[in-house]
Amino acid sequence: MNHAHRTATAAKSAAGATTGSARSSEPGLGNAELAALLLEEAARVEGVSDEQLWMPTHPDEFKFAEDDTTDGTTTDTRRQQELDLPALRPKHEGKEYEDFENGVAFAKGEGDAHVVDPHDVDQGALGDCYLIAGMAAVARADPGLIEDLIKDNGDGTFDVDLYIRPDRYARPVRTTTTVDARLAVKYSGTPLYAGLGDQVDGKDELWPALIEKALAQQKGSYDLISGGNINGDGFHYGGTSELLTGQRGSYLSTDSMDEDEALLYIGMALEDGVPVVASSRNLKDDPDLTREANAQNVYWNHAYAPESVDLDAGTVDLQNPWGSSHVDDLSATDFLRFYKAIRLGATSA
Repeated sequence: MNHAHRTATAAKSAAGATTGSARSSEPGLGNAELAALLLEEAARVEGVSDEQLWMPTHPDEFKFAEDDTTDGTTTDTRRQQELDLPALRPKHEGKEYEDFENGVAFAKGEGDAHVVDPHDVDQGALGDCYLIAGMAAVARADPGLIEDLIKDNGDGTFDVDLYIRPDRYARPVRTTTTVDARLAVKYSGTPLYAGLGDQVDGKDELWPALIEKALAQQKGSYDLISGGNINGDGFHYGGTSELLTGQRGSYLSTDSMDEDEALLYIGMALEDGVPVVASSRNLKDDPDLTREANAQNVYWNHAYAPESVDLDAGTVDLQNPWGSSHVDDLSATDFLRFYKAIRLGATSA
């Protein structure tokens, strides 16, 4: 019998005596430490020298799942992104990032037809209604397009794809940004910027926040993706629909439309699965019109994602990216008074 075989056999016979003494003299020993002690004891019983005793060369060779006090895994594989976290808005300096460890890219909430739902979006303390409303519009047109943009790496990071123009006149290129689940928070559990989607079985849905963060990574800060700052610094923005689908969109001024045309453009886009966003006018110099608009949840210089059109009633419903204060049964007449443009995207070349 060679020394290795003899040692293993002796370890079995030594186990009973050694286990009790080892545990009593070394409180808190795990299986790995106990296994090492058993081999050493067996070596002494059989007269095996230290040079002849096989011992593991890596600590994980004596690692057992029951030694772990967390989730039963043997190692902690949660990673963080390699890129520096994007800077916050200057007014939010001092706010903390928090790791949403229960975060997943997608979660299917009660009543949702798809894991990606337009009402998963919730604009935070950042002037990026154009982005959040655009996300809702693409999610409504074809939720699979959003789902295709984000890969959960299973280690706390996510690969987020956006279509970014290399220069002003170039076609957008699908570009991957790896981000983690650390988000700036107002207070623990509540993101400062794009909010959580559905919360299902203890999991937090993150896809709107991940897309927003990936864009902020591309620009260098959250402040630089607010409405007035998205273009510039070498970044060429062609609209949210282009950013998320790679297809060029179109801008239609409502000043050249009549009421029927406005509703038809929106209604046909919704029916054909085309992303559609409506942009409200700048009403700050007309306080009376502002009050009228606000009474119907229309706020100036704001983007909305139309939800439905009633051609018989001549009305339109629009989703506010705030996650509340939606616009219901707005007449076509008021739509033209309050809104300056309809932006249509595309989902295929």
